[in-house]
Amino acid sequence: MKHIRAMVVGVALLWGTAAETVFGQPQGVPGTPVPSPLGPLNDDEFRLSLDAEEAANVDRLVPLLSSPDYKQRETATNSLIEIGAPAFARLRSAYEQTDDLEMRLRVEQVVRTAYLNRYVFDRNGFLGVQLDALEQIQAKGRPQTKVDNGVVIRRVIPDSAASRAGLRQDDIIVALNGVPLTGRGTDEVTRFRESIPTFSPGTKIRLGIVRGNERQDTDVTIGRCPEDTARAGTVRFSPLYHQVNERFEIWWFKYFRVTAKSDDEP
Repeated sequence: MKHIRAMVVGVALLWGTAAETVFGQPQGVPGTPVPSPLGPLNDDEFRLSLDAEEAANVDRLVPLLSSPDYKQRETATNSLIEIGAPAFARLRSAYEQTDDLEMRLRVEQVVRTAYLNRYVFDRNGFLGVQLDALEQIQAKGRPQTKVDNGVVIRRVIPDSAASRAGLRQDDIIVALNGVPLTGRGTDEVTRFRESIPTFSPGTKIRLGIVRGNERQDTDVTIGRCPEDTARAGTVRFSPLYHQVNERFEIWWFKYFRVTAKSDDEP
């Protein structure tokens, strides 16, 4: 129990010291409830409701997790992940009632991913760029531009929010939601980098960028951070990811454990 209590304290500290939004106020995705901060282990996730249409959709999707058709299994898995925690009660029933290994593995995959999304990735937006300070790039011989403040995109991560929005290497980000970036050097990079996780995935932001010598605005829909990136410790919320990942193992064992049947049982 000590490590559980330490985990809860650590999460509380992380949220208490989260970076303040510097460039404009983030806006949540309409109709998406924000889960409460982590507390003691409980079964709250199983109390979340589905409306009649959503419940029917979950009931349709769950059997497809063991479909002989791989594409059907994948589609059902991804759809249930997006439905998330409200589907946990039905997924637990399916897990308890089946002897099919594929079904159980798929249920665990869905529940684990949705659990991490709920407590980590849906709380921390991800842009998908590596950044350099403008002064550092100029010091390395980059042609001078008529830009006083900004951060330079050193790399765009494939299949990220930045990639889907068409951002490119060497673009200079100069504004976020109409507010010019301020600061100098690495401080400016840090302030911009720490502002991004404060936007929920699905939130639309507008970046002012300079490409070459042309200024333009680009709309970006914030995405989720890949789990490998969080695991590697390269994002601000990596400690939270590791805490929730450890917590999930305890939670799963408590609420999804299947007791083996004896030979005398039907």
